[in-house]
Amino acid sequence: MNDPTWYLAVQAAAAVATTVGVLIALYVAVVREPRKAAEERERHQAEMTALNRAEMDRVAAQARKIVPSCVRTPMFGNKWWTVKIENVSNAVATILNVDVAAIDASGAVVSDGCQRANNTMPIDEAFGRSIQAALSGSLESGLQRSGYGAMIPPGTAGQLAGQMTPTVKQAMQEAMIGHFAAEWQTTLGPNQSALMAYVTSDPRFKLRITIDYEDEAGYQWRRTDSGQPERLDSVTS
Repeated sequence: MNDPTWYLAVQAAAAVATTVGVLIALYVAVVREPRKAAEERERHQAEMTALNRAEMDRVAAQARKIVPSCVRTPMFGNKWWTVKIENVSNAVATILNVDVAAIDASGAVVSDGCQRANNTMPIDEAFGRSIQAALSGSLESGLQRSGYGAMIPPGTAGQLAGQMTPTVKQAMQEAMIGHFAAEWQTTLGPNQSALMAYVTSDPRFKLRITIDYEDEAGYQWRRTDSGQPERLDSVTS
C-alpha cells in the first residue's frame, strides 16, 4: 500500500478525471448550452414570425373589405356619378380622407375635372328626374350605355317601373342619397356605406377614387379603386 508507483497512478487518474470533468463542463458551458439557446431562439423567432405573418394576413384581409367604387348616374345626366365607400367587414372603420379625381381616356388625371355635386340640383328637380327616368326608360338606356343595362329586365317603358329589379331600385336610392350628402362620413360601422355625388366637366371622363382609412386595430391604409390596400403607418415585426 505504500508503493509510490501506485500512489502516483492514483494521483494521475484523479488528475485525468478532474481534467475530463473540466473539459465536459467547458463543453457544456461554451458549446452545448449556447447552441441549445440559439436553437431555442431560432425556434421562438420562427414561431413569432409565423404568428406575425398570420396576423398581418388577417389584418390585410380585413382592410380589403373597405371598398371604394363609383357608377354613373344617368338619371341626373351623363356627367353625374355616385361615389360609394362600403364597409363589408365585421368591424368599424374610420375614413381619414377621400380623394376623387377625374381621369381622361389616356388615364391621366385632369386637374379640376370633377367636383362634388351635392345640392347643385333643386330637390324637386332631382326627384322629378328620378321618377321620369323610371317611367320613361331613360334610366334603362343610360345604364345600358354605361354597362349596367343587364340590371334592368326586358320590357316596355310602361312596364319599367313595375319591373325594376332590387339592384336598380338600390342604385336610384343611392343616387338620391349621394346627391344630398354634404360631407363624407368619418365612421363606417359593419355593413355600412357612405355616398357622395360628383359631376365631371366632360362626360368622357371617368373617376378614380382613393381613400385613406384606419381599421379597428389602428392600422392605417390607402386604397385606390379596387386595387390592393397599402399600409400607411410603419410596419413592425
